[in-house]
Amino acid sequence: QLSFFLDLICWTIEISTKSLFWTVQFRNTKTMESVWTQAVSTASKVGVDLAAAVDVESPMTWALVALVGLYVIRKVVQQSFNMIDTICNRTYIYNICWEDPAVDHQILKIQKNDVIFRICSAGDIVLDYAIEGPSKIVICDMNQHQLWLFELKIRMLRDPKLSYDEWWAIWGSSDVAVAMKVWKRMRHTMSGGGRMWWDGRIERVFRKGFATSGSTGFAAQYVIPWLMYVVGFNIKEWAETGFAHAYVSENYHVIQRSAWWFRQMFPSILAPFAGVPPNQIGPEFYTVEFYEGILREIFMDPDFGAHNYFYRFYYEKGYKDQSCCPRTLKKECFEALVANAGCFEWHHATVQETMERVKPNSFTKLVLLDHMDWMPNAMVHEEWVALQRASVPGAQCLWRSAFTHMDDKPFFNNLDITDLSPKWYSKDRVKMYPGTFMANMPKDPFPFVDEALSPCQRASFARKVKTTTKMILHPLTAGKISAHGDKMSAFYAAQAKGYDAVRENMLVGRPEMMSGFGPIKNGHTWLDVGGGTGRNVHYLRAQLDLFERIIVLDICPELLQIGKENATRSFTPEQCEKIRWVCLDINSKNVREELAKHLSNDINRGFDTISFSYSLSMIPKWEEALFSAKSLMSDDGRVIISDFDSYTENGDSIKDFLIRSWYAQDGVRIEAKTRKFIKEQVFPDDKFTVSKARFQRKLAKVSIPHYVACCRKGTITSPQGVRRPSYNDLKKAN
Repeated sequence: QLSFFLDLICWTIEISTKSLFWTVQFRNTKTMESVWTQAVSTASKVGVDLAAAVDVESPMTWALVALVGLYVIRKVVQQSFNMIDTICNRTYIYNICWEDPAVDHQILKIQKNDVIFRICSAGDIVLDYAIEGPSKIVICDMNQHQLWLFELKIRMLRDPKLSYDEWWAIWGSSDVAVAMKVWKRMRHTMSGGGRMWWDGRIERVFRKGFATSGSTGFAAQYVIPWLMYVVGFNIKEWAETGFAHAYVSENYHVIQRSAWWFRQMFPSILAPFAGVPPNQIGPEFYTVEFYEGILREIFMDPDFGAHNYFYRFYYEKGYKDQSCCPRTLKKECFEALVANAGCFEWHHATVQETMERVKPNSFTKLVLLDHMDWMPNAMVHEEWVALQRASVPGAQCLWRSAFTHMDDKPFFNNLDITDLSPKWYSKDRVKMYPGTFMANMPKDPFPFVDEALSPCQRASFARKVKTTTKMILHPLTAGKISAHGDKMSAFYAAQAKGYDAVRENMLVGRPEMMSGFGPIKNGHTWLDVGGGTGRNVHYLRAQLDLFERIIVLDICPELLQIGKENATRSFTPEQCEKIRWVCLDINSKNVREELAKHLSNDINRGFDTISFSYSLSMIPKWEEALFSAKSLMSDDGRVIISDFDSYTENGDSIKDFLIRSWYAQDGVRIEAKTRKFIKEQVFPDDKFTVSKARFQRKLAKVSIPHYVACCRKGTITSPQGVRRPSYNDLKKAN
């Protein structure tokens, strides 16, 4: 497990050699020789004085040396290579899974006819699932070594001569003699890659102890004991008390000290060994309270000694007996485990790639672990499109997260998510993930967001330069116009033809907003407020046939005309017939009556999706516009918004003043209070589900803040995948 440090050692030797070479060259320069001699003499004297002052017998001295060493290693690792990739290229990260299968069973209630998907990790939890006898279990992992670890377990279970005593000796006691005996007997059944990899490792892994293998085993063997020594936590003494709850209560200060050290070490040093990429390390990871809460939940559990085999596995370097071990190692489960060892199919692939390989409508239950934490919204969206294709309507989807909410990814607004954390976190023995979530897969398709411009929306370089110039010079060339509609026409008329091509890199929140559009049912209705050229319609070009009506509403006729022309050139006549281009103000008194004309004169039909794409900040009476949109929502409707944002939460910094002043020249209003007004005044929590994602994207090397908000009425997705309003009295939702 130390092999991944070879690259680090080689890199250090190379740097040292080069440094020595240049040092020699420097010394050979006669003009600098006296300077060198004097510097060496002074440094030597300082070094001798410091060495004499150091108390080498003090534990704190060695703790300080170790801390400095870890800091140096961290800096070298950050500058030389990606630690997680290096680990995955050499070995597995997890030797046991860090999720509690007992919680999974309570939530999923696995049946004989279930087809289950799960990310592999160490493979012991999918083995636990197999005890229940499901029809099939499909697993995948991007780390080939995790799959080879799982394959080793499966091939052993499929060995007809395997006895329970051998199974326990290998995976419970790490008995190298038994491991080698069984390996020689079933080695030929392994895949070529797996056989070659284990040939050079299996004896060493079980001789040193399976619990010390993998990067987590390395951290548990070397880093954690050092940390416990530093904080003064005598684990051996605690173990001798039978891991008594009273012992931890009396020594609670060690939890507080450990939390402080974890705050310093985990985000920068320990995270790669635990398989946590930088993307997954949120603000919570930089607070002592976060770690103290987790450690308190783990070690203050009165049943820790009796049932928490996860952490005892690392301390005891295996399992002492069946009283505290996984179900997969219990004698009463061995027969079922062997009988169901043939239900597995595994793939060295990403989740999305695996979903694209299997038959459509395969899975009834999916367990996604926490991998979506580090994925950007667009990648999560694409993966769920593939997940929906491979799952039956209503399939149970369970995942965990290092975070307690999913607001940072707009796509999750397509799901009716149940937060299981309040009920199950206290019962989860691992306590590694504060967030546990579940959703039923909806029957209606997720939005398929195609970000590419339609051919007719593209523009030549000259057109882009001309449009950009007019946009920049508009504040200097525009006259005094009072009416809002006339202002918009004056601003956009000259830009209309090149508008989409130029604005594509400026209005970067639009794809994120469309990601939370909501499942698109047959007969879907959509009102795009301030839709102008209809750019948003082109995002969903692949699903236009599902819509009953799309209304692009704008007060600038020049943009609407360009939008209508582009639609005619891009879509079929039948699809164009579904789209209406309406020049009208959202705040008009007769807006409902005018829009009803395009909805078969059904004034109460409403819209399933209403969007404001960088238009809300340009509407003078934007508060009224939000309430007007709210009144136009259907029974299960939603309002989605993307727009420019402030840099800070309250919008009171110098940067906020500068960006506010710059955009005000074009009639764009940027105020932090908009977000608060949306959530508290228009769409209160007791009647609506509201999420907000804030992010920054660079434009001409300047980070520009944006936000995406989704405000939707409560809905429930049934076990059959059918979505329905969650309110008994639908009028209360307004």
